[in-house]
Amino acid sequence: MSVPLDRQIGFPEPANTVRGVLALLCVCWVGLTVQVCGQETTGSTISAADTGATGGANAAAPAASDAGESIDLLGADPSTTWKSFPEEKLFVPESTWNVVRESMDQEPVLVCNGKSKGFLWTVETYSDFELTAEWKFPTDTDGNSGFLIHTQQEERIWPTSVQIQLHQPKAGSIFPSGDAMTDNILDAPPELARPINSWNECRVVSRSGRLTIEVNGKRAGEVTGAKPSSGHLALQSEGSEVHFRRLRIRRLSATPAEKVEQATSASDSAPAVKP
Repeated sequence: MSVPLDRQIGFPEPANTVRGVLALLCVCWVGLTVQVCGQETTGSTISAADTGATGGANAAAPAASDAGESIDLLGADPSTTWKSFPEEKLFVPESTWNVVRESMDQEPVLVCNGKSKGFLWTVETYSDFELTAEWKFPTDTDGNSGFLIHTQQEERIWPTSVQIQLHQPKAGSIFPSGDAMTDNILDAPPELARPINSWNECRVVSRSGRLTIEVNGKRAGEVTGAKPSSGHLALQSEGSEVHFRRLRIRRLSATPAEKVEQATSASDSAPAVKP
């Protein structure tokens, strides 16, 4: 019996050849897949790092990008920050308003003796902002004062503004004063203020005519639709000695909706271009 020529010269059988080729293709495919997957994994890691994506409980909170620098309203020279009504020489022993320090290394305290009814108001005006402050009545159990928000350029008692009550029994209440208007009036929960001669903290946020207030870490409430929605910040002198400290304010940038509205208003007010 003669032997086929392909077997005489050692050619592999067709079936074995096909299996070998398939095995080689499989090995190449697996190697290529591993390489590609490795590149994709590396690329994803870089992308996450580039975007700052982090996870877990210890992830850092995002920075407040819509807030400006906090300004100390009792800073280096308060006489450049404040003016008074009735007008008087400020921050001298005989004036209604004075800034005192128990020692040079202690923080300044703004003292209002309450002998003259009126207000201390900022030279600058504010619209959207965050205000933080502390106050106390040293002796008066019925002590009365307040913040006048969005105060207008009116030298009268009381000017158009939105008043935040610091009256000891009603601290945190909000209502319009003068010719101001709001959609609602806020009667704050009772007893938000601490006992006499104890420092109280408050935080006020103004956003597009919406005023929100917290007193001693508790939300007192808010009013909306404040008109006017910008103006001076003022402190009231209403017959009681009252102390203020840590008066800080920072401007807040307009929200996206406000920016669109401002751009639309500017466009509407622009003169028409003649063809």
